[in-house]
Amino acid sequence: MRAIKRLPFGLVLAAVSVCWAQQWEIGGVGGFAFPWNRTVTNATGSAKAGFENGAAVGAIAGQNLYSYIGGEMRYTYRFGNLKVSSGGNKATFAAQTHAIHYDLLFYGAPRKARVRPFLAAGGGIKVFRGTGQEHAYQPLSDFALLTKTQEVKGMISVGGGVKAELAPNILMRAEFRDFITPFPKQVITPSPGAKLSGWLHDFVPMVGLTYTF
Repeated sequence: MRAIKRLPFGLVLAAVSVCWAQQWEIGGVGGFAFPWNRTVTNATGSAKAGFENGAAVGAIAGQNLYSYIGGEMRYTYRFGNLKVSSGGNKATFAAQTHAIHYDLLFYGAPRKARVRPFLAAGGGIKVFRGTGQEHAYQPLSDFALLTKTQEVKGMISVGGGVKAELAPNILMRAEFRDFITPFPKQVITPSPGAKLSGWLHDFVPMVGLTYTF
């Protein structure tokens, strides 16, 4: 009977010890985004539609779940205008994007190693916002219109990188991410008669610092 009474207390201690054994990590990253834009076509030709290159900054909150597996909740703010371009002509429109996602990290070295390469895969959402001033005329409007609209798309996040210990509890990380979403056709709207399809890729190399505890 006493053993049974002690059981709940023992389970609590076991749960606390498991949580305490997990290493937590918080910090920030910064980098630069290079999008793979899509082709939009109409009866007269073709143009490229998507985003301009731009800086990206982000915040990370993660934990080492097991010796070779971890998880991270991430937020990334991406600068860069909407654009449509063809030949020497280009139309741009102020914009911003917000990515919120959770990734699993698969490490090539155990938790206590000073250098840990990793692969990452996960998903979440990406919020696209056109923030510029709309005008009655936009260049290349026969291909697509850049609009002051907000659109939310599901997102796939894949990539990899390496973490290196700079000092006790301080890690430097360098990584590369590909943020993949269906094309945001409300923010960049194909014109009547124009065809635009496919997925939008945003390639983002980043570096950052994190603190572990």
